[in-house]
Amino acid sequence: MHRFEIKTPLGHAIEVTRFNASENGDIVVLCSATGVLQKYYAKFASFLSNNGCTVYTFDYSGIGFSKKQNLRKFDVTLSNWATNDIKSVFEFIKTKHSQQKIHCICHSIGGQLLGIVPNNNIFKNIIFVTVQNINHSMWKGFGRVRTFFNYYFLIPVTVNLVGYLPSKKFMKMENLPKSMALEFASWGRKKNHVFAYKEKDQLFYSQIKSKITSYSTENDHFAPKKAVDWMTRKYNNAFVVRKHLKPQDYEGKQIGHFGFFKAKFEHSIWQEFLSDLQA
Repeated sequence: MHRFEIKTPLGHAIEVTRFNASENGDIVVLCSATGVLQKYYAKFASFLSNNGCTVYTFDYSGIGFSKKQNLRKFDVTLSNWATNDIKSVFEFIKTKHSQQKIHCICHSIGGQLLGIVPNNNIFKNIIFVTVQNINHSMWKGFGRVRTFFNYYFLIPVTVNLVGYLPSKKFMKMENLPKSMALEFASWGRKKNHVFAYKEKDQLFYSQIKSKITSYSTENDHFAPKKAVDWMTRKYNNAFVVRKHLKPQDYEGKQIGHFGFFKAKFEHSIWQEFLSDLQA
């Protein structure tokens, strides 16, 4: 395991961790969920490296190891995470591994952002893990009320009072930069999500023509099946395989939005991921 920096066009650096394979196999890059540190995926990345893949994880700017200063003094948009951070990581990996097969695993916001990354067409296989439309209309009952409140009131009011989103206090995720959080909330207020804000020349969903295996699960409070179906369909030129998991098929173990990457699924879900990458 080796950690290093990648310089980006916006001037800040992205911290990347490489998990080296024991053999010269395929490459996997993992785009993490909103406010989730790259170290959360470390056990899963080690599993892949032990199975012959060199794996890259990274923190978005303002998060984890890529947080270089107080968030009141540093700001970045959600779109910047895609067109600056992710794009720079993809460029580095493509240049370094031009002769190898490269795959991508996107968790939640990672898969939403992938569609606005200009160089997103470098992958052999892609795995989506609970990649969703975050608009409140995708939920039912209290979930709809909760998401509506978050995007219309909690996030904008808190951000404008504090200067950033103190997510650790109420969402159990890393604190988020001001403009990133406000743009995230704005996507959540529109049924058409990011498509309500971007021009056609800023959308790169259709240029992905590789295989996408898109996962969702029962009882995911952050990504209902309807929301995952919606976002997956936006990658309209990909060869899509949809998998909706149920806990009873995995010894009754609850999965949820973050459970896919927990070690208890090493001999089940992780093996499915490995098969998806090798297909």
